[in-house]
Amino acid sequence: MLKFALALGAALVLAAPSAVGADPTNLGVAFICGAERPDAPAGPAGTIIAGVGAETFKVDTANPEAQTWFDQGIRLYHAFYHEPAKLAFAKAAALDPACALCAWGVALSVGPNLNNAISPAETVAALALADHAATLVKPGDARAQALIAALQLRYGPTAPKEGREQAYGHAMDAVFQRFPADDEIGNLAAHALLTPARQDDFSGVPRGQEILKIILARSPDDAAAIHYYIHATEFARHPAEAVPYADRLAGLAPNASHLVHMAAHTFMHVGRYEEVALVDAQALSVDANQQRRHGWTGPLSGERYYSHNYQFGLAGSLMAGDGRLALKYADHGPVAFPAASAPERRNTIRARSLVALGRFAPDRALAVPDLAADPRLVKIYRHYARGEAYAAKRDAAGVSTEAAQLTTLLGEAAKASDTGNVTLATLASEVLAGRAAMLNGRPADAAPHFAKATALQESAFPFAKNFDPPPWWYPVRRSLAAAQLQAGHYAEAAKEANASLVDWPRDALALRVLAEAEAKQGQTAAARTHRAQARREWRGDLAQVPVNLT
Repeated sequence: MLKFALALGAALVLAAPSAVGADPTNLGVAFICGAERPDAPAGPAGTIIAGVGAETFKVDTANPEAQTWFDQGIRLYHAFYHEPAKLAFAKAAALDPACALCAWGVALSVGPNLNNAISPAETVAALALADHAATLVKPGDARAQALIAALQLRYGPTAPKEGREQAYGHAMDAVFQRFPADDEIGNLAAHALLTPARQDDFSGVPRGQEILKIILARSPDDAAAIHYYIHATEFARHPAEAVPYADRLAGLAPNASHLVHMAAHTFMHVGRYEEVALVDAQALSVDANQQRRHGWTGPLSGERYYSHNYQFGLAGSLMAGDGRLALKYADHGPVAFPAASAPERRNTIRARSLVALGRFAPDRALAVPDLAADPRLVKIYRHYARGEAYAAKRDAAGVSTEAAQLTTLLGEAAKASDTGNVTLATLASEVLAGRAAMLNGRPADAAPHFAKATALQESAFPFAKNFDPPPWWYPVRRSLAAAQLQAGHYAEAAKEANASLVDWPRDALALRVLAEAEAKQGQTAAARTHRAQARREWRGDLAQVPVNLT
């Protein structure tokens, strides 16, 4: 049993001993059921949110209530509860209008972060807030003065040559070097240094990671530092370094949905796919309970990261072969993303959930109606899911028909310069063409289709952009390995399987291909090891998944 799942199970069983036990699938289903029927007591908006971290940041106020609200603001800021953080800082500033750092918190919270930019007009408004904070600095308060000056540089009327966020990151690093014992300044500096990575500028990542290591060495349970360290190690392509911290983050901030979710970034990279599904199911439940507890209105999908958590969790369940949990995610989609929710998010969820039907409920996938009004994304996924469903039924002609439909959609997307859906439709059509060839007993014909899809996937979605969540649900290279295996090219099959396992480690279906290729080459011990590992990693009956569906 998974160590992480047991820990979650112990916590959940305390609350509902008859509901789940310690089985990971049951845990995940129970979490999603909890999102659909939150049991937190209803409360008013604008109250303190407990369980979102324990960071404190002493500010220049003698008003204990203002300090409490400021600490709430800094915790929510690090937990990516963006709007509640703004309200908390504003509350602190209202309680003590003379508090410079309370006003600084307001200015900080309206600025960019790892996931959001701001407009030029918003930058002007943010500078006004920072300038106001500067007027409140008490004589001799070098800490407040330095923090506010860094924000003024960030929001200044003229952008620095290196870029606003780059300059801000360097300024905050300098502040941390002046106050090296202040973990909160270190967390803010690290976040600032990492933020440009969202625009593919990773130059600040090494220093950001260095700062976070300093903080975690003396404060290993600092939830904010762990949050940013997970991102930093992901950006640095060394995600495994964050595993010890990812294992405990949810317990440090059990009511912060984004922090509960964050372990999924690490787990996806190191191949702990069932745990990806679990932490994201838990994050959905946390969001639902927070919404009820604090009187937030609207559908569940209105929560800032709900779609992100959903897609990540679904991806984990698919990679783990957990059909029951994947189908629970699929069934949760219409509940969380009703017709009245944001169309773009709803359509993305509708589209991706169809993969679960195609792989684990073929008849349901084939029964999904083809609606002319649906956007191209949904149509692409519908035909792809139908193709997977036909493949599960060993119907090669049906698979080929769906591949042809995808080729038509590909042409429409190309004509409309819809480049994202051109990539998606090409990937999906090549995968289905490969599946059809495999079903027809022509693995040598399947291999070029899988090879084309593999090259497209790995060029369009390279490592740094492939798991946030995965833009395509599985590594097509493992299908290429399976085709080589069936064609009798055993060394080539092992080579492709090993290559797939580099970025998608512990993938049960790739491990199975590797084991069979090794066995065919007389590598008995290695084959036995990898076959056993494949069985451990797959949540369903691996024997029921034919090589044609690899």
